[in-house]
Amino acid sequence: MKNLVLAATLLSSLAFAAEPAKADAKPAEGANAMAGWKPKKVVKKDTKGIEALYKASEEAHKAGDFAASEALHDFPVFMLTDNAAGVVSGGQWSKEDFEKFMKPAFENMPKDVKVTTKTKVTFVTETIAFVEESHTMTAKGAKPESWTSASIVIQKDGKWLFKSGAEGGWGDSMGEQKTEAAPAAQPAPAAKAEKAPAAAPAAAPAKK
Repeated sequence: MKNLVLAATLLSSLAFAAEPAKADAKPAEGANAMAGWKPKKVVKKDTKGIEALYKASEEAHKAGDFAASEALHDFPVFMLTDNAAGVVSGGQWSKEDFEKFMKPAFENMPKDVKVTTKTKVTFVTETIAFVEESHTMTAKGAKPESWTSASIVIQKDGKWLFKSGAEGGWGDSMGEQKTEAAPAAQPAPAAKAEKAPAAAPAAAPAKK
């Protein structure tokens, strides 16, 4: 049950996926990349806009409206987590990837569970903000559990959206580490060669 709850809360804590750099944006060879950069000062902090984003997310969860929750994200999003051993993993998810993993968890959210979230916003710029999220989960007959996650939110077309999220403990359930336990695939044994005509020898397999 806990995994289902955390999966649902992860919907509200989805990681900055940078757009590929454009070719014409690359600095000239040998040029000082710092020369054209200036730190941006945050003059206007749209705290109310970010509060509205989290309120909309909470309302979507309460209503069981996955589509409404999904619409609060700017895809692709980037998800970051670790496993029980503390090995970190992460990756960019398309809308389809997001739906595949998150929708079942969202729809199976236990009805007797209540999750409260407190946020602490740090503005990186006026359109990029880091949000620390402190969650407390309570369920009937169980002790409350607390944990911390984080999101990067961005302002796009005047609206704040989730772009990135980090929450610990998902690496094992998402199968990130399964490949470590599996033996490396062995190449198929070569068929016994017939007498070949004089020709260039076959290329040797690349060394691993």
